[in-house]
Amino acid sequence: MYPWTYWRSFGIYVKGLAPEASHPAYVAIVPESFYSESDGFAPFGNDGGHDILGSLEDWYVAGGRDDDVPRFLTETFVDYQYDVPTDLWSADSDDARAWAKSVPGEADHIVDAGAQTAIGVAIGQLKIRGHITPAVRRIGWQAITLQRFMLERASRTYPAWAHRDDATDGVDAVVRVLSRAPSVR
Repeated sequence: MYPWTYWRSFGIYVKGLAPEASHPAYVAIVPESFYSESDGFAPFGNDGGHDILGSLEDWYVAGGRDDDVPRFLTETFVDYQYDVPTDLWSADSDDARAWAKSVPGEADHIVDAGAQTAIGVAIGQLKIRGHITPAVRRIGWQAITLQRFMLERASRTYPAWAHRDDATDGVDAVVRVLSRAPSVR
């Protein structure tokens, strides 16, 4: 039998969104929406976040290390064939916004999917390991920059967008969790 809930030898929680399959540090600070598989504005309720969580869980079980998570994300983008610059996650916020602005409107899905996937990695590390490393927290903040850019663009393009408040609440929830998540050095 494969013990999905907690692997003491690895010190990680794996597989699934339920609180029982999550690190106690994660359970202590996330809102209920973070357990949703259907809330598109929650970290794991969209395709990018949901898929990357499963991949990150498998990667950790196979021996992945916290310090290698940024490389894991970059390799995932290559595997997914997302045209996301490899240095985007360590660039400053102005550079990230400039990249997002340079992506033509018909390719907005690349920016959105990249941000969702990166948030899935940052929040996923917290869910699995109970902490976020500084490099992965940086990835999360950069993804928030991209999501805020996309919200601004959507607000201009679709001023009557019915889900604007839900999307904003989703971004704000991730900001609160990233701000409160325990760190390791």
